[in-house]
Amino acid sequence: MAMLHFGLAYSPTGFTPYTTSSFNDQPPAKIVRELIQNSLDAAVEGGESTAVMRFRNDSIAANTIPDMEGYCVAFRKAVEYWGERGRLADPAQQVVDCIDSALQSIRAGNATTLSVLDNGIGLNKKRMNSLLSDGASDKQSDLSGSYGVGHLAPMALSDIRYLLYGGLTKDGGRIVSGRVILASHRGKKKLLSAEGFLVKKFRSGLDGNPYTFLSPQSHPSLVTAQLDEIESEWGHGCVVMVPAFNNFNSKKPIWDIISKVAAYNFCSAIHRGTLVIEVCDGEDRRILDSGTIPRILKADQARIRAARSDSIFKGLRPSGQNAFSILKTLTEDAGTQVDTPIGSADISLLLSLPVSHSRVDLFRNGMWITDEIPGLSRADFANHQPFHAVIEIQGKEGSKLHRLVRKAEGPMHDRISLSLLSESERRVLEEAISLIRNWLKSKVPTIGNEEFTVDDFLLVNTDPGGKAGRESFSYWGTPTPVGRRRSNQLTSGIEITEVDPPDPLPDPDPEPDPEPDPPIPPKPPKPPKPPKPRQQRRANALPFRSAIVPEGNGKISASIATDRDFAEAWLTLRIDENTDYTCDRIWQDEDVAIESFGILPVDSSASSPKCEVMADGRTVKLSEISRDTDYDLKIEYAMPDELIEIVGNPVFRIELYRPRNPKEAAASEVTEESQNANGN
Repeated sequence: MAMLHFGLAYSPTGFTPYTTSSFNDQPPAKIVRELIQNSLDAAVEGGESTAVMRFRNDSIAANTIPDMEGYCVAFRKAVEYWGERGRLADPAQQVVDCIDSALQSIRAGNATTLSVLDNGIGLNKKRMNSLLSDGASDKQSDLSGSYGVGHLAPMALSDIRYLLYGGLTKDGGRIVSGRVILASHRGKKKLLSAEGFLVKKFRSGLDGNPYTFLSPQSHPSLVTAQLDEIESEWGHGCVVMVPAFNNFNSKKPIWDIISKVAAYNFCSAIHRGTLVIEVCDGEDRRILDSGTIPRILKADQARIRAARSDSIFKGLRPSGQNAFSILKTLTEDAGTQVDTPIGSADISLLLSLPVSHSRVDLFRNGMWITDEIPGLSRADFANHQPFHAVIEIQGKEGSKLHRLVRKAEGPMHDRISLSLLSESERRVLEEAISLIRNWLKSKVPTIGNEEFTVDDFLLVNTDPGGKAGRESFSYWGTPTPVGRRRSNQLTSGIEITEVDPPDPLPDPDPEPDPEPDPPIPPKPPKPPKPPKPRQQRRANALPFRSAIVPEGNGKISASIATDRDFAEAWLTLRIDENTDYTCDRIWQDEDVAIESFGILPVDSSASSPKCEVMADGRTVKLSEISRDTDYDLKIEYAMPDELIEIVGNPVFRIELYRPRNPKEAAASEVTEESQNANGN
């Protein structure tokens, strides 16, 4: 008979959120991602060309969950023990209330279990020991395997904090175990641990085997049925079961959650046919494969921001827009193998995407890792035509490149941090990345710096969905007066006014005026036209450099510097036309309402300029700007109401002007009135 065993507690542990896994308090999207990654890696290690996963949500009978009697006794004793020590802290009380409610549902016959089956390499004693050991993860070869700390990820999906594991190897060996996390409680003579294990008994563990596992005759029928299914369909694999499944704490069907997470993060594997996912929810059975993934990603191609912090998809990356572009690139370019001294990478390259900046996405074993790769950043391709590249690294036998990338990912597989490598490993990986970078540069056309205008290199991505604290700087270029383009295009009823080009700056060495041309006879007068609305006039643009760091919630930090002194200047913050990078939304640039503004010199010894937000609420008057001095700006802004709905991901630009003197302003008004009177 299968029973839960609790070891001795060397220090009391309460009903606080469990700390045995790096997945504590992670959103469901991260948990699903980790489960898929483990199964995908396990299939690669098992020599399978296609990893198959099956998520199934079933109703179960209370008496099929192994040793629920022992579980309830341990839970009751833990509540009593900690109740005697005083009132439970709020987080602990929340855990107790959740377990109490789930136990009532189980007794009433309303419990469900999520089962996750795969065709991976399976579990043996060594792998099961690693799975049950705190913080241990047995990663053989260069792979991650279907075992290790990642399989504690679904603990947050069980309202009773109970997981079951079963494994079947190619030689027919079966193994079953389980784990619960409650709180310390009294045993017959000593304090017992918060963690219970579904094993036959504990051993000394000095030989690396701390448990004696259940004999096949004692395997619970709930898990045995899953292993029979694995044997019938695939011959080997693993099952993870989540009793008292909480449906991701969502009312959404599990297909909506699992398919989206899988499509975003495993686009490469699904598109290549190396991963197929089945989702069975009662009588509903759906399949995510190379034929169905385009529909899912196309539906989300307009999603350019990360999910809200209160969303079930919190933390899901890449964005829907980027995931769809990845599929497009993989579809249009089958890929080229690029060799390095430590292994090869398959690279798909697309130059025709309507993007204004380059992006490189990295996949390992079909799983998306990051689009921020040291040595393959946007700045590394500043002089090249914008492109999109997808790099795929597979766990081929003896691939040192795969092993180093895997090591640099960290436990959450969502970054590349060279600091996680030794100095020698870092040098080797940097050399491999350098070869990949050179290959990309050889395939992507270059663009001369003179082909960029000021508008191009002052654009700044202000996507609030990126990682917290990420800085997104523009390229600074040579200081040049910012010219304005004319535009008569309208979008969604926005009132657009034309903007004249700025007056030229005075030439320090003017040449003599040429002889005037002979006068042109006047044309006959035209019939009068309705007067045009008064045009918005800007003063002369000033040469300067700027960089912007988005902070979200209507705030930005910025830096500006000029190459000359200005007694007075006007500053505006503008939403650039073509603001979504795709050039399919076009309007005349819009000023942003400035709610607060601050400016300080970077050098504390320099004098601070004076600043004043003008009456229009969109212009800041600056006084005493000094040349060759960097100034830090803090700006709080508000988007125009009419643009909030149509601008998904705004791109901001700072503009600096000098005010016209009264004579210039008066001349401008006279000219304007004369033009309107003549119908011009």
